[in-house]
Amino acid sequence: MGIAITGLGKCLPEKVVTNDDISDLVDTDHNWIIERTGIEQRHIATTESGTDLACAAAEEALRDAGANKDEIRLVLVATATPDDIVPITAAQVKRRMGLENAVAFDLNAACTGFMYALWTAEALMKNGAMPGANTVAIGKALVIGVERLSRITNWQERTSCILFGDGAGAAVLENQPRERGILATYVKNYDDHKGVLTCGKEYRDIPFWEDEEKTQLLALRGKAVFRFAVNSIEEVTDEVLKMAGLTLDDIDWFVPHQANGRIMEAAAQKMNQPIEKFQISINKSANVSAASIPMALYDLEKTGKIRKGDKIAVMGFGGGLCAAAAIIEW
Repeated sequence: MGIAITGLGKCLPEKVVTNDDISDLVDTDHNWIIERTGIEQRHIATTESGTDLACAAAEEALRDAGANKDEIRLVLVATATPDDIVPITAAQVKRRMGLENAVAFDLNAACTGFMYALWTAEALMKNGAMPGANTVAIGKALVIGVERLSRITNWQERTSCILFGDGAGAAVLENQPRERGILATYVKNYDDHKGVLTCGKEYRDIPFWEDEEKTQLLALRGKAVFRFAVNSIEEVTDEVLKMAGLTLDDIDWFVPHQANGRIMEAAAQKMNQPIEKFQISINKSANVSAASIPMALYDLEKTGKIRKGDKIAVMGFGGGLCAAAAIIEW
């Protein structure tokens, strides 16, 4: 048996915010942002909720997989920016989509959230039945990454507000008889003694607000984040390849968390791999935290680049600090 991704979905908010728009808020310009991040634009949710985005991505993933809603036994939502503390986003997605047979819960591992959710879903699907119903196996699961980072972005700080956007990505996981799909997963936590990447206890419900109090907003130490990201990508990829019995040269595509274009270029160089093997989606959607990996997988698959049997390394890193990687045979 293998746990395979059989469907993918993606949803971006309607409003597009260009680099020129950002330059109206802070002292920056299009070329400065492109040179340092590779980002051309981002989508910002001004009318959509996180649940709206998550449901739209999930509906597309179900259609892509040809899955019926009553077949979904598990809904796992990775998010650091839920619409509400209670009810959780997964419960709202389950209710709105009518996923009556599913157990639903949220998970927060910052930008690595989708990878931790993938790891959790895989473990639950491999190890038996749905909680509370021991005779019912989890044959199909829905894993979603969704963020509205515009709610916790400091729109007056030019080195960070250029980085983030909103959106959702979703994947349908399915237990299949063939030995393909997720070949190995690896997760790791690191101590964040120096506050490399933090966010406080509160957030606002609308973007672009002005306030003197900023302790509740995203704060990052850029150079430290860069070093951690590049080193952790190499480390977790090396570990998961060992688990799968593969080498870097066996990998057809690398799909890292879309944090910064320069991070991906540096990681490719450090791993001695051509940047052409790296899926880069950050230019059109910016850093969408837990949503970035499923969105990048979606872009890779929908452009027809992936062939059956391709091996894909998926790598995430984020606040905590934490990192994770998986090897997927398509």
